[in-house]
Amino acid sequence: MDSGAVKAWFQSVRPVSLWLLILAVVLFLAMTWFANQVTRPTDWFPGLAAASGHVISTTFLNYIPMFIIMGLLLVLVGRLRCNDLALIRQRFLPGLAWVVCTWIVVQLLVVLIQKGAVSLDPSWDGQVVKKISLLVTGQLLGNALYEELFWRAFLISQLVLLMTRVMKLRMRTALAWAIIISSVLFALFHIPNDLLHGREILPGQWSRLISGIVFGSLFLLSNNIFLVIGIHGLANKPLFLFQDSGDVKEVIWFAPLVVLLVMAVLRRFRQPRTAS
Repeated sequence: MDSGAVKAWFQSVRPVSLWLLILAVVLFLAMTWFANQVTRPTDWFPGLAAASGHVISTTFLNYIPMFIIMGLLLVLVGRLRCNDLALIRQRFLPGLAWVVCTWIVVQLLVVLIQKGAVSLDPSWDGQVVKKISLLVTGQLLGNALYEELFWRAFLISQLVLLMTRVMKLRMRTALAWAIIISSVLFALFHIPNDLLHGREILPGQWSRLISGIVFGSLFLLSNNIFLVIGIHGLANKPLFLFQDSGDVKEVIWFAPLVVLLVMAVLRRFRQPRTAS
């Protein structure tokens, strides 16, 4: 959570050309539209997830072609390295620790809200592997990983480099604009999925815009993409242990915001104090 470390990381990121940045965003949105409006990869191999005993989720299988195509574009054409996408090995375990602690706190909060009157969620009965796989392969190795690497690690860093080096904006201004732009695009990216499921468009985009801002801010405060991937994954698939009564489980949507606030407080207290 050292602002100096965050700035140093931005300075170490390899910039891509403007045309590649635009192409990456357009391709990302086009693949999302294709997968939601034309055909999903799992439609080609409908029994593959079941054949694996649901160790591999259908969500993960849907993202394999997208990982391959975006990987070829960013790694082979853009020549980006792991560091350029914030995939720094030393930050994995701290990020994992934050995610595990967040999950534990959420479970305890559900028990507290329900005043201890809880019972094991019946969906766990005989579906332990499938439920865990929805989070691990479906989110942490699928949806959340794909979205966070692109919208936060890649897009925010490249926008900041573009605005500071080409447009000559100050770092703070560039960071603010990068979070806003990436969050707007993050919200728009979900429209094909909303159309597929017949959901109302506007309400969903507002919540995703806020989510994008929270995830982007959390990424910059923590300087840890693994933490953001994990929190995003939990928000989508919280892996609740206990049966729901009412809307108690909606508490999971506050988890990213709470973690963000905790990060902000810790960063405030860790800042060196100047002598009076």
